[in-house]
Amino acid sequence: MITNPSRRSYLRAAVQEASPAGLVVILYDLLVDDLQGAIGAIRSGAIEERSRHLKHALLVLQFLEGGLNLQEGAAAGRSLSAFYAHLRRQMVAAQIANDDSILARQIALVLEVREAWRTVDARPAVAAASISSAPPSREEGDLNPPESFRWSA
Repeated sequence: MITNPSRRSYLRAAVQEASPAGLVVILYDLLVDDLQGAIGAIRSGAIEERSRHLKHALLVLQFLEGGLNLQEGAAAGRSLSAFYAHLRRQMVAAQIANDDSILARQIALVLEVREAWRTVDARPAVAAASISSAPPSREEGDLNPPESFRWSA
């Protein structure tokens, strides 16, 4: 959750200029920030702050899930859907157990997937694509996602 006004302005400008895949990267950044905030709150014993960060992280996750296109790139969409369901379960488990190590493991996973999206964003053809949390296929008619997008719980 972004509370710093300067950072909020920077993020607003970044969102306005981002490609569709770049927007997904920004959402992953927000998710990581929220999870890190929740870890800090757990370590300092701030229960309300922990809950606020996790609630916002769940909203970001819901937004990511809402952007999934399960018709185009169906395999990648299903993998991302399973990934998001796993993240949600782990965030709830961390909330219940008040366990920051669960969140730390999820941050590592999110950063791995974020890096894949950053790579997709660097491709020139992606800038013109419509927004979808499912990555575009590598070649015309190739519905198999790149190896970096395969994930199973």
